[in-house]
Amino acid sequence: MYQVVLGGIAVAIMVLVPILSVVFYDLVVGRWDGGLRRWRERRNSAAAHRQGVRELRHQQGVPIEQLAADLRRLRAILGSDSHKSAAHQMGNRLAYDKLLIQVCEMLEIEHELGGDSVGFERDIERIRVEAELERAGLILTDRRFGQAA
Repeated sequence: MYQVVLGGIAVAIMVLVPILSVVFYDLVVGRWDGGLRRWRERRNSAAAHRQGVRELRHQQGVPIEQLAADLRRLRAILGSDSHKSAAHQMGNRLAYDKLLIQVCEMLEIEHELGGDSVGFERDIERIRVEAELERAGLILTDRRFGQAA
């Protein structure tokens, strides 16, 4: 039994010493640097993904999808309210601006809609903010508009 144990230890030493020396040499030379860096990046991105999923499960407030749907609905109403009273038109525009401000704050987009601008200046700012929101990935326009049939 003693010889079997000694033989097992001798074989383990004969096998493990060359393997461990090659591994140590590769670490010293830097052959594994790229692989270790990629492994760390994958591990960090997976951890960030898990954190994002956790935050989505426990989010509070109105979802961005609902706000985008409300923006599209109000935008359609603004386009067709020319036959309504001035007070009704102003109310629709204020509601649309408040919703734009809320979405801009959620997406951290700069805007001047909360300022004192009125009339043409406010319309230009509204169009600029809509373009920024579309650039950020929020769909505000009807996708069929301007596309071939």
